[in-house]
Amino acid sequence: MRWLSRLTTFAIIGVIAGAVMLGAVRLARPPAARGGFVTYALFRDAAGLPVGSRVVIAGVNVGRIERLTIDGNQARVTMRLATDVVLCDDAWATKKATSALGDNYVELSPGESDPAAAGGCAPPRRRLRSGEPVPRVVEAASTERVLRGIQNAMPRLDEGMASAEAFMDEGREWVAGPFAARIAQLDRDLSDDAIGGPLRDAVQTADRLDRWTADLATDVAGLAPTTNRRLDDFANDIASVTGDLREARTDVTDGLGEARARIDEVDPFLEDTADDLLALADPGRERPGTLHRLIHDPELADDLADTTESIASFTNSISKFKNVIGFRMEVNVVARQPRYYVSVEIAARPDQFYLVELEKGHWGDVPEPAISDETGDATWTRRAIIREKLRLTAQWGKRFGTVAVRAGIKDSMFGAGIDATLMGGQLKLSGDVMESSFDRTPRVKLAAAMAVYRTLYVVGGIDDALVAGATLPIAPSADEPIQFTELHYGRDVFLGLHLNFTDTDMERLLYVYGGLLGALLTQ
Repeated sequence: MRWLSRLTTFAIIGVIAGAVMLGAVRLARPPAARGGFVTYALFRDAAGLPVGSRVVIAGVNVGRIERLTIDGNQARVTMRLATDVVLCDDAWATKKATSALGDNYVELSPGESDPAAAGGCAPPRRRLRSGEPVPRVVEAASTERVLRGIQNAMPRLDEGMASAEAFMDEGREWVAGPFAARIAQLDRDLSDDAIGGPLRDAVQTADRLDRWTADLATDVAGLAPTTNRRLDDFANDIASVTGDLREARTDVTDGLGEARARIDEVDPFLEDTADDLLALADPGRERPGTLHRLIHDPELADDLADTTESIASFTNSISKFKNVIGFRMEVNVVARQPRYYVSVEIAARPDQFYLVELEKGHWGDVPEPAISDETGDATWTRRAIIREKLRLTAQWGKRFGTVAVRAGIKDSMFGAGIDATLMGGQLKLSGDVMESSFDRTPRVKLAAAMAVYRTLYVVGGIDDALVAGATLPIAPSADEPIQFTELHYGRDVFLGLHLNFTDTDMERLLYVYGGLLGALLTQ
């Protein structure tokens, strides 16, 4: 019977072992989800979401993960939920961790639900049907991603800590050095009253400003009656001026009426003038006058036409030569004597011209030196006779763009010159080198002319620039000009005016004055 007892013992032990194994298997296998509502969500990372993981809404278990599959490059997590779960078309799913190192679970947000609305979702939302996906997924950071981010951030954190440590070291050095020195200097300034003194001065100035403001307020209060009276006087003056303007308006109206009356009186004279004009138009007038003969005499009209054509031909001939006529007056500042010039510039070709100029001034003609002695006296006397004559300039010139060179006779001496035209003719520079009447050194004259009007220039410069100035006394004689008692020669500054007429200006003058001359000749 012992074998029956052993068999019974083995049977009991086997039953107990099978029950333990069945319980272990059931514990290891995730519980099957109950419910008929199936949905899914697409996650980029489904790590930590094994089959059987919980699905919760607001912390309440509503289902389990039923299946994990691959959908493209995403993980498709299929969930089976309780039948009465309401998910709207704006619901979303989030993966959350149970603990830092544990498994994860899926939390659903049902969206805008409304139990009173049809389907349980607030309009215009609708309820998801079984098999439809959750439209939105919020990817949560996994533990691995968080640890990787911490690992990547640690070097930057170390660098930041090193920078902070270096900054703290510099701050300690600055506090121990310059800052301490400045604090010590501030302490010395406070002890020496270097700051308190200016502050007291500022307080005293503010007190004086307050007193001045109070005095000014008192004065302004005293001026109020006077100001009001003056404003009243000003208003009265305005009223008076307004009355004067009304009277002036009346006077102007009366004056215009009187002027109209005078115009009416002129009407008879205008009618007489009209009759006279009609009489001039009558060729059979008995006693014709000058104007009548000018209108009806064919021979006189032909003579006048010939004269006009001659003047026009003369003007055209002048235009061909392209003359430039100038009148210039210069005053030597040191000698205090004027000089007058009349110049003509004739250009037969575009690049060549001839300059003819006459000068009247205190230098006169070339000096005539003479040496004489007196009987019984060992003193010799040197005399220089300067006769007041015109000086002539006759030069040939050639143009090179805005620069022109000249050569020939200059102020009755041999000389040459150069001219430059700048700023479109507004500024003219000139330089002349010629023989000197009083020195072996050549006479150099530098001049500048600035246009202040179309034909008017202001002239200035230096004459005889290379020779130091000197003065010669003039002995009395019968031929001595009244204004001369001495003669200055050498370096001198001059100022003056230059009036310039081109061929176009001369043509206009001849047309105007020629017409007037013709009208005078017919009288």
